[in-house]
Amino acid sequence: MPPRIITLVRHGQAHHNIGWKFDWHDPYLTPLGETQCHELSERFPSEPPVDLLVSSPLRRTIQTTLLGFKQQIKSGVKMELLAELQESSEMPCDTGSSRDVLEKEELFRDVDFSGLPDDWTSKKGKWAPDPHSLGERARAVRKWLKSRSEGHVVVVLHGGFLHYIIEDWAGRSNLLGNCWRNTEFRSYVFADEDEDNASVVETDESKERRKGSKKPSGEGEAVEKVMRN
Repeated sequence: MPPRIITLVRHGQAHHNIGWKFDWHDPYLTPLGETQCHELSERFPSEPPVDLLVSSPLRRTIQTTLLGFKQQIKSGVKMELLAELQESSEMPCDTGSSRDVLEKEELFRDVDFSGLPDDWTSKKGKWAPDPHSLGERARAVRKWLKSRSEGHVVVVLHGGFLHYIIEDWAGRSNLLGNCWRNTEFRSYVFADEDEDNASVVETDESKERRKGSKKPSGEGEAVEKVMRN
């Protein structure tokens, strides 16, 4: 049986989000981004409880997971890294760091990087940034999530790749999706009739929650510009 709920979360503000620093390689969160994550931990609903945390292996998403869900991690909720969740472009800011580099960072001393493929930072083959490859990678992520048995899975990822997961971009000629703010989260269920594509549908509760939700600090820095491949 697939999870009852999948909650998708965009990372906190990172250094490349300010002043279009797309040439920064795998940037960390800014101090404001860290504050946003602490606020996320306070405003994230306690029900249904989180059963599994899944994060993109880029630094900003790992940090967001560690800070935004510190109580869940402390209580024993497992955190997994999924290379397929990496961001959609091949710019330095959206290219991850090697496992050897990440394992040496004190900030991530308790994170398990053993499942990362050697080529996950290559941006070639299945990791390529073209629309077809991104669509296939997103479908693989959805099918992997649908195969999980946990009741509530939280996924921390990026503003661009989020649109491929929820399929509100049609491709190269239609890149205007519904932008996500930093640390914004929305909840989804799997479409019952869809087996191969594993499409997701936002829950009515999530839509209502977004209408009255408190915006994270620094909202003005939150919108991720779309770069055409």
